[in-house]
Amino acid sequence: MHYARNLWMIFLGCLSTALTYAVEDVDSGNPCSERPTPEVVADEGELADCYKEEECNNYLDVYKDSCWYATAPETDCEYARQHNLWGIWLPEGPPLFRPFIADPRQVTYSVGWRFNDRVLEKNVIPVSFGDIFPIFRWCDIWCFRGDLELGIEGGVWAVFDPLHESSPLIDADYYVGFPLTYSFGNWAFRLRGYHISTHIGDEFLLNHPHFHRRNPSIEVFDFYVSNQFTQDIRLYAGIGWLACQDDSFRLGQIYFQGGFEMRLFEIGYRDYCNRLYGVPFLAVDIYYQTHFEHHINSTFALGYEWGKVSGLRRRLRLQMEYHDGYSVDGQFCIFPTRYFSIRGTYGF
Repeated sequence: MHYARNLWMIFLGCLSTALTYAVEDVDSGNPCSERPTPEVVADEGELADCYKEEECNNYLDVYKDSCWYATAPETDCEYARQHNLWGIWLPEGPPLFRPFIADPRQVTYSVGWRFNDRVLEKNVIPVSFGDIFPIFRWCDIWCFRGDLELGIEGGVWAVFDPLHESSPLIDADYYVGFPLTYSFGNWAFRLRGYHISTHIGDEFLLNHPHFHRRNPSIEVFDFYVSNQFTQDIRLYAGIGWLACQDDSFRLGQIYFQGGFEMRLFEIGYRDYCNRLYGVPFLAVDIYYQTHFEHHINSTFALGYEWGKVSGLRRRLRLQMEYHDGYSVDGQFCIFPTRYFSIRGTYGF
């Protein structure tokens, strides 16, 4: 597998080169690179050059960690565009490529209860901890005038057995990814390299002394396309390639994934005072990997979503899920199963 590791190093090298290019361009074309410090600007009466007139009085307060009432008058990306910057570091705003609602491996914070799992215990609690960290976003680039963003994703998916003594951990999957996303109009594209490794819980191994533990660990590259087809409907599809995997646990090298999300805004609500909305949704996710023999993973989600129309636009969801296909949990993923679950998520 030496060739796969070389590809992984080449991929990271390309990302490093892109970041170096971004720093050079921003430093050379940034009209604020020679701007005085906030205190000097305030003394010279040039606050209007940096922020809108009506926000000048609170300009210095924005830089105080203890200040909860003052905020910047515009988003990072709007600021970059207004000042003709190449881009912005650590952009604060919605991600260019949102996770998929019905994907069992979406990067989010979640907790739920799973019923009648045929591979694990009949009642288990799945939890996840994950977030998206943008590093740099290039604004208005290429002929489509879209945005390009380099980021880091990290997460953990874990499953606990709540009905046995001490509620033992069964399985935990650790994930880190490096997505490069480009978005314009209703289109979004994501090229990603990532790593996932699996660890079986110690108490589970003690309670199952004959369990043959292996070492599922993979490095993957994938490419996805997403389109907000209408205000209510989002479509997506992608293909992935397992560039490297542990010899003790082999999986199919190619996978395909697709699905759709439908939000019914016509029967939702909007709270303009709190910049809040609520909407019911239906989502379907289909996943196939080349080692699958008799099943295709199909996950259906039905629920309700609350979200903000400002800031990072994170969303809180309560949903019911039905999964039919193979298990999604680490070393158990080679066994067919089906289950019903109730889950709450908070993320994008």
